Amino acid sequence: MVKVLLVDPALAALADRFAARMPDDVTVAAVTSFSEEEFRDAAADATIFIDARRPIGATEIAMAPRLRFVQVIGAGTDPLDRAALAEAGVVAAYNPGVNRTGAAEQTIMLMLALIKRQSQSERQTRAGQFAPGEIIAAGIDDLADATVGIVGMGHIGRAVAERLFPFGSRLIYHARHPVPEVEAAFGAVRLPLNDLLSRSNIVTLHIPLTAETHHIIGNAEMAAMPAGSWLVNAGRGGLVDETALRDAVASGHLAGAALDVLEHETDGTNPFADVPEVIVTPHLGGAGRNSMDATIERCGANITRFLAGEPVHDEVTADKPVRAG
Repeated sequence: MVKVLLVDPALAALADRFAARMPDDVTVAAVTSFSEEEFRDAAADATIFIDARRPIGATEIAMAPRLRFVQVIGAGTDPLDRAALAEAGVVAAYNPGVNRTGAAEQTIMLMLALIKRQSQSERQTRAGQFAPGEIIAAGIDDLADATVGIVGMGHIGRAVAERLFPFGSRLIYHARHPVPEVEAAFGAVRLPLNDLLSRSNIVTLHIPLTAETHHIIGNAEMAAMPAGSWLVNAGRGGLVDETALRDAVASGHLAGAALDVLEHETDGTNPFADVPEVIVTPHLGGAGRNSMDATIERCGANITRFLAGEPVHDEVTADKPVRAG
């Protein structure tokens, strides 16, 4: 009997759905916390991990002597120590593009919530203050008048561009390579990162988290953004220096930010709980019904392929670049 372990507690509620997609000789178990003790006990006889956010490196591999395959449910591979997996002979795979619709819609929702000051409006009216003057004075922006800088033009970046175009936003983007179809369809202009930052009313991040992109948006980058601009991150928390963001918002240089991801999500806290100008949602971009259905289907199919001795789709190796989104 093969045991599949869901190693991120956020997946525990989906255990039955994953189990329904597995071959008959496979059992599915799940951890309910990020406790090392619980993980050690559950991983001891696991052959396959399904992961979202739990770091998997040499320590975790040592706790799972039967481990042969790790399937990441989403488009990011940053939880994986690829060198450690390769050294242990453990195959790994991820799911680029599976969450493009959900992540793009979450991004647009966060943009609108920011520029329309939805959180402030809801908070005040819930407290019985039906007085729009303060909110209007602070400024309510429109996507139709905005220049939106999209950092990363993979599956999700393109889906964001598709959804922004009908609003009438001016689109600029930063990517390693030109994306002619996006330029032709939406009039998007490719720029170096610093030029994009200096010209954007809204900056949205859709790139993988790597050693090179860690804190790609820090003090200098936020200072380069126009006063009163907005930052959205539905990519990976480590892309943004959260201390620098706190300072930029506190100073008033940035009007606010919206984050669907945090640098340290596994501790279960919100470092911006005391900063009302920063909206935080708990990594929901890929959690829509359609996205989760596709995720479970693709994970199950990949595990079936692995157990049958067939090549897996979207394998992660120590030397293979990760595509954005």
